[in-house]
Amino acid sequence: MQQQRLVNAGIVQRTARAVLAVDMSDVVLRDFVPQVAVGLCRAGAAQSIVVATLTRAGQASAAAPNRRLVLESAIRLIWLSGLSKADRHTAASVMLEADRKETNDTLNYLEQQGQKAPFDPTEMNAFELDAPTKGLIQEQARKLRAAVVGSESEPWSLYAMWREETKYSHPSGALAGQYAPTHDDSHLHSGHPDPTDPDLEAHQLIQCLIVAATQRILEGEGLTPEAAARITKAFSAQSPYAFEWPG
Repeated sequence: MQQQRLVNAGIVQRTARAVLAVDMSDVVLRDFVPQVAVGLCRAGAAQSIVVATLTRAGQASAAAPNRRLVLESAIRLIWLSGLSKADRHTAASVMLEADRKETNDTLNYLEQQGQKAPFDPTEMNAFELDAPTKGLIQEQARKLRAAVVGSESEPWSLYAMWREETKYSHPSGALAGQYAPTHDDSHLHSGHPDPTDPDLEAHQLIQCLIVAATQRILEGEGLTPEAAARITKAFSAQSPYAFEWPG
């Protein structure tokens, strides 16, 4: 079992590095949707390398925040891939607007505390976004569960895993209880959370979903078939799984 874990971790690292090595610099963006899709895909790959590295080092329990980000990236990409082109544009706008608001809120907080951040938000705030303040897409863009329910094929298993990893991604009571359990209902003991996917078998399939959903989005945004498939082909060259997006 330990040997298989190491083998799978190596596969996760190789496939993730292949994704990060893909050159998309010649792709001309006519909208920011492809940027969001490729960005989430690459972020998932970067976090996958961390997950695999910690797993190989016997520290898989510490990778909960990284696994959580991979799962959330997968859920978001699956959701985006099932939307119409117009709705994808709106969804990406709402996501970017939410990030912009959070940045401005942080800057305002620092200013209230008498601190000045070395960041000028002028250019960021001048960028025009088509972000409605209410509606179904707005709710799905801001709330992960709404996006799960609103996806073409509800990725309930990914969401269940995301919820489990979330418990161990914050200083929660669950996290404290796992790292300092009671030995006999009286005395403190030591421990750590047990990963839900210790051998990274599910993780490899999640990587497949991420790259497949990314390709589907890029195709829907009008990229050439070659450009849309670059990430998928690079990933597949290093993966033991042969897959197609379920249509």
